[in-house]
Amino acid sequence: MKDSRPDAAPPIPARRWKDGRWEHLEETANEEEQINIFYENGHCTLWAWPHRLEELALGHVLLDRLHDARTDDPIPVEQRGHVLVLDSEPGKRALRVHLDAPAATGETAPCAPLVPDALPAHMDAFMAAPGMWDGTGCFHRAGMLHLATGRLTALAEDISRHNCLDRLAGCCALQGLRPAEHALLLSARITGSLYCKARRAGFSLLISRAAVTAAAWRRALVQGVTLVGFCRPRERRLTVFADTQGRILS
Repeated sequence: MKDSRPDAAPPIPARRWKDGRWEHLEETANEEEQINIFYENGHCTLWAWPHRLEELALGHVLLDRLHDARTDDPIPVEQRGHVLVLDSEPGKRALRVHLDAPAATGETAPCAPLVPDALPAHMDAFMAAPGMWDGTGCFHRAGMLHLATGRLTALAEDISRHNCLDRLAGCCALQGLRPAEHALLLSARITGSLYCKARRAGFSLLISRAAVTAAAWRRALVQGVTLVGFCRPRERRLTVFADTQGRILS
């Protein structure tokens, strides 16, 4: 797992109202830029944190541009691609995505059910990993927990929670990782739209430190997806909303 921390953003002069008086301070505001992404027969733009953009561009094309974003149909798990940086100048960043032909997919080895006591510990390690989460308050993050080894194999951060999933999908395509062999760890609540994107990426086990919406719950019940919310390490608790496949040990 690579460290995703870039150079610190420059401080911004601001004033804060606290305890009945004003005070002047330097506040940290993270960089966000409009990114231009070109792909076969198309072009789109994203607002994103300008770091590790190859993964973001590739994952966004895979999850939102080549498939109907209203469906949950997973992309081919062995889909690969590469990205050409056309312009790296701030404010003009542009990338072109090229997709390879999907390779033949193999069987995903079944994993033993997860012990519930282990999940808050995994969430704690995920949230404590080095990154921008604690720096500005601007970030969401998503990670991939390998079910067979219990190892955090990938971590993605961005201002948008949807961008985090794009980055993980791009990481999988570039490095040959298989989402079906991992649990998806999330800092954000699992909404219907985030659930659909996670399913398109190929995840069947979603674990969030935040809430789960009814739209995500209804889809998970029908599709056999395990949905865990309120996984809070400090409180040593979690809530299993859906687990028809028995992935969490009872």
